[in-house]
Amino acid sequence: MSFLTLQNISKRYGQFTAVEDFNLSVEKGEFVSFLGPSGCGKTTTLQMIAGFEEPTMGTIHIDGNDMTHVSPNARDIGIVFQSYALFPHMTVAENVAFGLEMRRINKPERHQRVMETLELVRLADFADRFPKALSGGQRQRVALARAIVIKPQLLLLDEPLSALDAKIRESMQIELRHIQNTVGVTTILVTHDQAEAMAMSDRIAVMNMGRMARLGEPFEIYENPGDSFTSNFLGSTNLFQGKVSSVNGNEVSVDCSGTEVRVQGTSETGAAVSVAIRPEKIGLVEPGLGFFDAQVRTRIFLGTSWAYQMDSDLGAFNVSLQNTGHRAAGEGEAVGISWQADAVGLLAEG
Repeated sequence: MSFLTLQNISKRYGQFTAVEDFNLSVEKGEFVSFLGPSGCGKTTTLQMIAGFEEPTMGTIHIDGNDMTHVSPNARDIGIVFQSYALFPHMTVAENVAFGLEMRRINKPERHQRVMETLELVRLADFADRFPKALSGGQRQRVALARAIVIKPQLLLLDEPLSALDAKIRESMQIELRHIQNTVGVTTILVTHDQAEAMAMSDRIAVMNMGRMARLGEPFEIYENPGDSFTSNFLGSTNLFQGKVSSVNGNEVSVDCSGTEVRVQGTSETGAAVSVAIRPEKIGLVEPGLGFFDAQVRTRIFLGTSWAYQMDSDLGAFNVSLQNTGHRAAGEGEAVGISWQADAVGLLAEG
């Protein structure tokens, strides 16, 4: 049996449905992210796991025990919030020790566990400082230490890095995942940041309008999103609308505004479909040598890559090219568009 099981979970507030028929099984030690836009139900689902909200329907099992109606303080869960929620009048060590005091852990053991945990999050030298003397990243590590020092069976992270600037957030993603691996605690992360979810997760549950749109490993669902919502939310994608003009085995030809695009997949002749391709999967060649020609509308240099917006008979679309140190096509230039055969896919609407 899985360590955490959500079975047919729903949450309604009057006529409004926040979460509908949500099912998930999480293995012990696994790191799973709930990813989706504001209002998709990810935080409500996390609050039901924590016990702050009670499901309208469904059951929640943790380590084989039915926790659906158990109070939060009896669930053995550590939580890290977006706001850190540190006590400003307490030192770092006192903040971390708070949960142990509530559990009546004796002072010698309490001190040992606090210092071991501060060593783990690289804050042992800051034990006597107050939160106001710490950076945002350091305060976040204190909040994490306070959550894991109690040795919870489940760790819940509610947008824990969203208040940090981009560079600190990236380093904290790596650090938090390293700490989670070291401790081995089963972890659920709520985030709207697709890069964060892909960098940290064993699996991602993409949520849309209270339902799970897609569940899988980051690479798997990035490469095979299955529907247009997941494809657009988990990274950037170009969608071309068209109709299937012919089917030859597992190759489908799609008429997109008069341009034939060949896609590996299955469909029926005459079906309305969406053809999808990631910007980084597109290559630029000399005009006339690609599948079709386009014109560079805008070009932006991002250091490691070039970001293009192109105009073509298919409409506007985006291209991302790695910076190789060579001259890149400029604005107004005509280019040919190419890609590998397996770079494009058919998507269901979602």
